[in-house]
Amino acid sequence: MQYFRRLIGRPLLTELAGDRKASILPVFGIMVILIVVIAGISIDVSRTVNAREKLSFAIDAAALSVAADLSTSVMSDKQITDALADSFKANLAGVEFLDEAVKNLDFVVDPENGTIKVSSFATLDNYFIDMGGYGKKALGPETFSFGTSSQVTYSRFDVELALVVDVTGSMRNDMQTLRDASEGLVNILIPEETKETDSKVRISLIPYSQGVNLGSYAEKVKGGVWGYGDGSVCVTERQDYDDGEDIYKVRYTDKPYNYYVKTNPPPQDVFYGGGSNKCSSTSKMIPLTSERDTLLDAIAALDDNGGTAGQTGVVWGWNSISPNYSDVWPLASKPEPYDNDDVLKFAIIMTDGDNNRYYEFVKEQEECDWVYSRRYGWQWTCEMVPINRWLERSEGESYNNNSSKAQRALCQNMKDEGISIFGVYFGSKDTSAGSKNMQSCASPGNYYKATSSDELINAFANIAKKIQQIYVSR
Repeated sequence: MQYFRRLIGRPLLTELAGDRKASILPVFGIMVILIVVIAGISIDVSRTVNAREKLSFAIDAAALSVAADLSTSVMSDKQITDALADSFKANLAGVEFLDEAVKNLDFVVDPENGTIKVSSFATLDNYFIDMGGYGKKALGPETFSFGTSSQVTYSRFDVELALVVDVTGSMRNDMQTLRDASEGLVNILIPEETKETDSKVRISLIPYSQGVNLGSYAEKVKGGVWGYGDGSVCVTERQDYDDGEDIYKVRYTDKPYNYYVKTNPPPQDVFYGGGSNKCSSTSKMIPLTSERDTLLDAIAALDDNGGTAGQTGVVWGWNSISPNYSDVWPLASKPEPYDNDDVLKFAIIMTDGDNNRYYEFVKEQEECDWVYSRRYGWQWTCEMVPINRWLERSEGESYNNNSSKAQRALCQNMKDEGISIFGVYFGSKDTSAGSKNMQSCASPGNYYKATSSDELINAFANIAKKIQQIYVSR
């Protein structure tokens, strides 16, 4: 040391000791540490912000999913909790805070206002601020917490939907497409595993051709209790009635089938008629139900037969959701009153062709035959004879024929009762009578044209989703 001092000299050591420039090094070191700490904090904060965004997305998705379920069925608290957790696990798979977020899930259902609020929170360890275990103690915190919530509206309403489908002969090569489309609609509105007692959606199925196969309900609406039934399950339409004093305008209405009470028994021609044996034997009408298997079995049995009497499909679609026909259907299929503000009524009417059949009750008609008499010999003689039965009338396919005008009149009166109608034309000709009838029947914005099998399936699916949106947003 003495040698060192002699070598550099005492004045030089004194100069080094007093040099202020040497203090920059410690300051620089501290600044570097602070920069690293700040950078670490920003990285931790960035991780937390990103995690919160993921949590927010997962909560939104879970809330929307459960809202859709609540819109179609009644759910217990456990079912809601399980559904939220399942959605979280699907949308946060592999995320480090998943278990904590699921554990901290919470929700509040407000049935009066039709809302569900979902919330959750979680934490992330601060890795970069740690500084070898000293940073947390000195700077803290050890973790960053984050949380978020989402409130979504769900439907407070019940839904009654009439699905009116064309099963005429022209659909022969497309029946499987119609089955697939109808099944897809049911799967959306009444999801699998939905209990009948929990579902908020009921659907009726009305396949039509030259009439509607009402099965065991046919005799009743034909006046079977008065002996007017004809033994056929095929039901068509009815006509206005003039009893000589009053004219009853019932053809385009949903007035009860037994509206006429002036006489006992009432006349046969006040009831619905048959007049056709061309209803598909396997395509049966199903009154309102939430039972998936019942609907899916009936859809699987759809088969084609006969010509097109679209007005018969519309009137029985209407009657299936009309409170005036509550005594026709089973108790579980009883339609709600029109003034029930908690119920929304819809109808889907689908066709691939033009109407060409209508029906009328004929009391008497002219019959002619050769008659022999001694005085005049054989003569061609005509006379009016009573027949009292419904007759089928064929007509050319036209927008202005009897059946098309009847169909549009029924659609208009349905809309006047507050029923929203979706019209689906399965074809490519916008100028065809079938297309124009569906456009006229449809409520504003509810007309769909499908030119292929895929488009028909998509049209039914989109209508089902639109119905969901309608009753969820109200």
